Amino acid sequence: MQTRHYKLLIVDDSKSILYKLGEVFANTAYETTTVADPLKAYKMIEDEQFHIVISDIVMPKMDGLTLLRKIKNYNGMIQVLMITGDITISNTLDAFRYGASDIFFKPIEDLSELVAAVDATAAKLDRINAIIGQLAH
Repeated sequence: MQTRHYKLLIVDDSKSILYKLGEVFANTAYETTTVADPLKAYKMIEDEQFHIVISDIVMPKMDGLTLLRKIKNYNGMIQVLMITGDITISNTLDAFRYGASDIFFKPIEDLSELVAAVDATAAKLDRINAIIGQLAH
């Protein structure tokens, strides 16, 4: 199976987290973009074709759960992983209810776990695309 080049968007109002995650994903197969403003992030999702999004939950202007719902309403195929320092049962359950594929709590001690989760998400997209490809024949 061919390796796909997926576009990854990372959304977090913390510049230091964006920088750190941008560095981590720079050494992967993902074309990575980082943005601190969730409103701008949603506009980018509408204008470009992102396949995977990592989003913080607590952000000014628009919280990550609202962003998640907007993304899923816009294109349910976009896979979204949530990260948060606001660890509550409510946030966690809502994230999964609204369609998040995974959630990580800050501080993320082992960033390789986040990369592995994105890799698993990309593998899921590979599988979906393979199925759609079979149906197209």
